[in-house]
Amino acid sequence: MTSSIKDFNKKTLLLVLGILIAIGPLTIDVYLPAFLQMSKSFNVEASKVQLTLSVYFLGIVLGQIFYGPIIDRFGKKPPLIFGLSLFIISSVLCFFAKNIEQIIILRFFQAIGGCASIVVSRAIVRDIYSLQQSAQAFSNLILVMGLAPIVAPFIGNLILQKFDWKMIFLFLAFYGLICFFLAIFKVPETGGFKKEEKIRDAFKKYWTILGDDNFLINALCGSTMMACLMSYMTASPFLYLEFFQTSTTFYSALFSLNAIGFIALAQINGILLRKNKVENILNKLIYIPLVIGCCLVLTAFFKQQLFLTTSLIFILISICGAINPNTSALSLANQGKYTGSASALFGTIQFVTATIFSLLINFFHDGTAKPICLILGSCGILCFIIKKIFGEKFIEKKRNKKLLKQNSAVNILN
Repeated sequence: MTSSIKDFNKKTLLLVLGILIAIGPLTIDVYLPAFLQMSKSFNVEASKVQLTLSVYFLGIVLGQIFYGPIIDRFGKKPPLIFGLSLFIISSVLCFFAKNIEQIIILRFFQAIGGCASIVVSRAIVRDIYSLQQSAQAFSNLILVMGLAPIVAPFIGNLILQKFDWKMIFLFLAFYGLICFFLAIFKVPETGGFKKEEKIRDAFKKYWTILGDDNFLINALCGSTMMACLMSYMTASPFLYLEFFQTSTTFYSALFSLNAIGFIALAQINGILLRKNKVENILNKLIYIPLVIGCCLVLTAFFKQQLFLTTSLIFILISICGAINPNTSALSLANQGKYTGSASALFGTIQFVTATIFSLLINFFHDGTAKPICLILGSCGILCFIIKKIFGEKFIEKKRNKKLLKQNSAVNILN
């Protein structure tokens, strides 16, 4: 029997939503160890295998925009079940692919299918929780989804030791199947079919949502932190394996340590939210990326030291775990009417911003750690500027509107 919004357990639901959201990072990281084998298997250059990752990111960006108005029209479960079905089919077809071109195409559809879990899960949290509770919920979700980047490479390596690389895609299909049954039996419908919502009004909805200063400021603030995280993932192999010439064991341990820091700060944020307002916590946390960002920018102009650079990056990555849940909750706070579209637009802004900064690191690559320090540091500084400077202007604008309404009311009474 399908769960309804009245009879589900919130703790169980958060675990389920975490498993659903984890499909994104898991699908990215689990097959990274297989790049070399895939290159040899299809007799192509590694750069062509890299396209399977690039096209996956493109699919996530376009897929989220695609699902937004559909979720507002048809509810949460039908798009979720459709997306997971597409993910499973694409994953199985990847197993039977005959050439790298087929894998590239299928990875795009795999992303379109998998990103339904991301959009729907975020929208469900907005539907059933208050602002304060949703920030706590997003912090708890990070605990589940944050484990994916840690365990995924190990799962990929384990599969490669026993089987051919194609078995990784069967593993993803199996994971998708688990998510499929969880979606049917454990995810409640928090929206339902709305006849008045029209798919053709999608761009009008997105434009309306962008007109909400609260949404835009917090979405961009969180996006700079996501850009920091993604840029680090893009640049870290060069930074540690080539520039600092560390061992692969050291690099793997460091990658895991950063992921643990990210998860730990998210849980600390959840504890702080029990007694403090989400806005107050964010306004205090926002100074950390500013300070660390400035330090990283300064280190770019000196000889980079392994311990100092690593420590600064660790703090910056970890603080993402505390800032992102709060910006997610605040962004969606005013979007009760279009939760699907707002969730989709929020995710798209995050991935587009992250992609831009990741590309900047590659564009300015000069064989040193300087571009990495500059760009990661800039992400932290921008996070502060967007929230504190533009955010203060938004608060002032809101206050002036309120005063104007009060004055108008007084004039009418007089």
